[in-house]
Amino acid sequence: MLANFIKTLAATENPVPVIGPAFAEVAKKYHIGLLKSVFFVAPSFSTRKGEDREDILFSSGTPTEQTPSYSETYYTGEKGVATFQMYRWLGEPEFTEKEKEELKAYADTLLVVFGRFRMINAIKQIGHTDQLTGLPNTGGFLTHIDKIIAKGEITKYNAFYFNLARFSLVNKRFGTKETDTIIYRYANEVAAFFQEGECLGRLGGDNFVAIVKKERTQEFLQLISGVKTYGMLNSRAVPIIISAVAGITEITGEIPHCGTLIEDCGMALNMAKYVTKQPYAFSSVDMKQRFYEERQYVSRFYEAVENKEFKAYYQPKVNIDDYSIVGAEALVRWEREGKLVPPGDFIPVFEHNGMICALDFYVLEQVCSDIRRWLDMGIMPGRISVNLSRKHLSNPNLAEEIMQVLGKYEMESRYLEIELTETVNEEETEQLITFMNKMKVNKIAMSIDDFGTGYSSLNLLRSFPVEVLKIDKSFLDVLDKNNRIILSHIIRMADELGMSVVAEGVEHMHQLECLKEMNCKVVQGSLFDGPMPREFFEEKMQKGKYSIE
Repeated sequence: MLANFIKTLAATENPVPVIGPAFAEVAKKYHIGLLKSVFFVAPSFSTRKGEDREDILFSSGTPTEQTPSYSETYYTGEKGVATFQMYRWLGEPEFTEKEKEELKAYADTLLVVFGRFRMINAIKQIGHTDQLTGLPNTGGFLTHIDKIIAKGEITKYNAFYFNLARFSLVNKRFGTKETDTIIYRYANEVAAFFQEGECLGRLGGDNFVAIVKKERTQEFLQLISGVKTYGMLNSRAVPIIISAVAGITEITGEIPHCGTLIEDCGMALNMAKYVTKQPYAFSSVDMKQRFYEERQYVSRFYEAVENKEFKAYYQPKVNIDDYSIVGAEALVRWEREGKLVPPGDFIPVFEHNGMICALDFYVLEQVCSDIRRWLDMGIMPGRISVNLSRKHLSNPNLAEEIMQVLGKYEMESRYLEIELTETVNEEETEQLITFMNKMKVNKIAMSIDDFGTGYSSLNLLRSFPVEVLKIDKSFLDVLDKNNRIILSHIIRMADELGMSVVAEGVEHMHQLECLKEMNCKVVQGSLFDGPMPREFFEEKMQKGKYSIE
């Protein structure tokens, strides 16, 4: 009888439907009217909600005792407890020790069969589950969407792709192990929001996806704008509020492939993070068009470098005491098929995907080559400033690599100036100070571009070895009383700190006259010239100065 029982259960991946019929003969022999299984597994990373369930595996319908006549409990490999309970017919005597020994063999068989069944399911589940949070991974999320599409209900939902804002700071503060636990807690908090049919998934790292019923979209956006959780630091719970940036796709019709939902949401997320700088953005037709254009820029980058399509253009810096040219700012331009690609189109793309670092060094190399050329021609170019993206700050060898380029062209450092924008966050501050100090040791001037527009202007003056402040053109666009006062104080303060000032965006004579009154010495802008190719700038330098009529 036991052999037949084992054979029947072993013949199928899912033993649950066949346990009843297979146990019927056993139940009749031992006068058992009811067979139950009880499983308990505590919550963990792999089983986020845990398990606590009771199932009837066999019932003859015959009245039974109220308490189990025989039960066997086992501890499972997943740190759980499994119990099999057998209830004898009402009024029957207790099982003998021999009967209990025989029934244990059936209980042992059930444990093995259920263990095999759960292992098969676990293996299937692993392929669709994020092991840290227990949420669906990419495959599990797409499978869920496929089911909703099959039901014809997908247009009831909006799709989301969201990323945790500034989460690298959490990792830096708490360490990798505790950060994983924080992500687990965060996922639990967010998952509590979801209703039947909706789904939250994790793609990895601090990237999550979701589909939420349309009428709950704003409620969900409100939730992820600030989720309260905590991290353990020195045995103390430290409160954290985690906000997210989201891209959203409103599902209005058929979806050619459910993977396109994640792609569309990803485009919207990038738009929110890098363009609009808003907490969320909805995908649109225009956005998709822009995304495909950006892909083209990326795919053409290395070809453009190989063909030397990127050019250094020079915008003169002018001393307004005598209108002499005292240097220039080098700006990259992309000459493709006889036309200029607007820098506002390609620079943000390369900034986002990291190619900007390669582009910046390409321009630096070209500038140093041009300066060497001018010096060999007997032209003194003054100081040429080159813009570097803040993405370079994560490179600990940045200063050394810049010096290598200067050494290649046997160029003195006094001819070069490095420009960085002032809008650095606290994570970059230490890196920026280290880099600036190295530049100072190597006697390369540092300038802060767009001064006055970032959150830490005065802190920059106090903390960083800056030589040049470049005042953002927005101060000159509207020369009202407030802007005049601010400009005047910046110029005077810079002078007292031993810094020089360059006013950008000078387009009109009244702006120039105002700057003269404030004792600003150097300007650049279209009143004199815009950015120009090297050959034109050479001609300007040979003339030496401008004539203002």
